[in-house]
Amino acid sequence: MSRTVSLLDLAREIARKHERGGAGAITIIPVIVDNLNSALPILDALCQLNDGRLLNTQEPEFQGPVLGTTDPVRRDAIINAMGGEPTIPRHVRLEDKEGGLIDASFVEPPAVSPSLGERTVLAVVRAAAHRDLDTYRFAVVAYSEGAVDLPFRRRIWKLAVDHLNNMPHQTLQTLVFVAESEIDIDLHCKTGRGFQLAVNGDRLMRRKGADALQAEAAFMARHPRPFVLFLGAGFATSSGLPLGNAMRDRAIRRLLNMPAEEPWTSIDLATRFHGWVAERGWLSRLEAEMPQDQFVAELTVERVVRAEQRMDPSLPTLRDFKIHHDRVIKAPGQAVLDLAAVLEQGVGRIVVVEVNFDLLVETHATIQLRVFASEEEFSEAPEFLRRYMEGDEEAIPILKLHGTISNPEACVVSAEQTERGVGQRKMNALRALLNGEHPRLWIYVGASLRDLDLRPLLLGEEFARGVDERWVSPYLADSVERFAIYREPIWRDSDFRSVEERLITETADAFFAALRNAWGRDIAR
Repeated sequence: MSRTVSLLDLAREIARKHERGGAGAITIIPVIVDNLNSALPILDALCQLNDGRLLNTQEPEFQGPVLGTTDPVRRDAIINAMGGEPTIPRHVRLEDKEGGLIDASFVEPPAVSPSLGERTVLAVVRAAAHRDLDTYRFAVVAYSEGAVDLPFRRRIWKLAVDHLNNMPHQTLQTLVFVAESEIDIDLHCKTGRGFQLAVNGDRLMRRKGADALQAEAAFMARHPRPFVLFLGAGFATSSGLPLGNAMRDRAIRRLLNMPAEEPWTSIDLATRFHGWVAERGWLSRLEAEMPQDQFVAELTVERVVRAEQRMDPSLPTLRDFKIHHDRVIKAPGQAVLDLAAVLEQGVGRIVVVEVNFDLLVETHATIQLRVFASEEEFSEAPEFLRRYMEGDEEAIPILKLHGTISNPEACVVSAEQTERGVGQRKMNALRALLNGEHPRLWIYVGASLRDLDLRPLLLGEEFARGVDERWVSPYLADSVERFAIYREPIWRDSDFRSVEERLITETADAFFAALRNAWGRDIAR
């Protein structure tokens, strides 16, 4: 799919949402794009087709006073959203001018000569207060987050999703807030308050609503047979542990002696790393043949650690992870606490599989666990799993496929290790979880599925037919989308024929909170 096609699809999705919307209140459609300039012609055409109004905050019109709304409810909403807070007293105020104009300005302290980011904030506020929003049924507010500081990014997003959404209005039916930005999971992916559509390169990404989360959680709570929770790095982020890409990026900065404050993007760092290993002749034959953008897209922390080992055999990436892990392990995120509560009720019904090194589950679970992490332990896993799923064992099994930080020497951290495959004992354990007659419900939580050792096994026909998969992720990752291509021939005969139907577009925190609540209601019934 080209960028143009994805933008056209974005316009069609917005138009459908507008057509389905009702009158009498404003429906906000939050959208993220990676390039606003390329999106603006499509957004302009969308407004013309729907007799709407495009408010492009980059235009000179929004750099000074605009025709102001007389709607006191909307004015109050803007003032409340952009007002000061105890910790951040600086805020934006609305000012009435002669001729029915309205302006916005910073106070405490004022901005005598506003920066680019400050000008963007003021332009968005003027757009939100514009009188045209009282005369059109459909409108788009477009802006760039790039230069805006985080507190005001949050306030603008809050203005849209909390204050303007569902606001009573006799005319305006649909207001699309389009932000040019990288997706910030904490800001842009909250349940019921996150983006609904996003364009990244040639991909259109969709997020589902809160009702979809509740329905999936209820389905899992009622599921009659044991199911698998496959935990990836996304499970641990709210506990202060880094995602794989964050570890990878820090390792690249360390290897190339790049100051942490330099504003390199993740793609920039991966591109720099590719150039560095190519110059040294450290690319494998397969890597040397692939385009640079493919190498960048598929680069894992394990691949960077392979280069790191040549420069420093003490593996500083793993050492730093352990130091950080030991510092934050006693203050878990909400996902860990909610999973622990689910496990209390889930004896005999849940198997945990993870590729994380951390000890979050083991530290905070309140029931008996059976951990399999070493090669010796995995030799006993298939028989234990059989007894557990037949009801003859009570300890919930945890299969730690890449080892545990309590035994750093056994952790699977380098590309040499993952390229050799997962190993026979771990394969036997994973195969013991399959069920050909009733495919095993298998829920990936925050997993990128880029693990070189696991992908060949998981992509095989045996697993494709033996599992019924769901993915919990704030949005569809490109690595999961590529993985799903191999599943589609198998899925054609199932009730859920695409990865988007199998996707739960939520963070691990939101998912486990919903599962905990649904499990409690199911037990009560």
